[in-house]
Amino acid sequence: MSDTAKIIYTLTDEAPLLATQSLLPIIEAFTATADVAVETRDISLAGRILAQFPERLGDGATSDDLAELGKLAKTPEANIIKLP
Repeated sequence: MSDTAKIIYTLTDEAPLLATQSLLPIIEAFTATADVAVETRDISLAGRILAQFPERLGDGATSDDLAELGKLAKTPEANIIKLP
């Protein structure tokens, strides 16, 4: 477990992305004063599809962030913000 507190903020696709991207700077401003890091993860459908074909994407390959977050959510140190 790391010494720095961390929140993982999920990004989705299409219309919800606009709302989540708009709220992110506000959350970052509040958490910065408390010395809490905010990291983003792409759980969009497009991102999850691309993660299934790393051999075709070469350097553009991405990870399956939703699967990673599913494992992380089962741990006590998980702090994940997922908007609808």
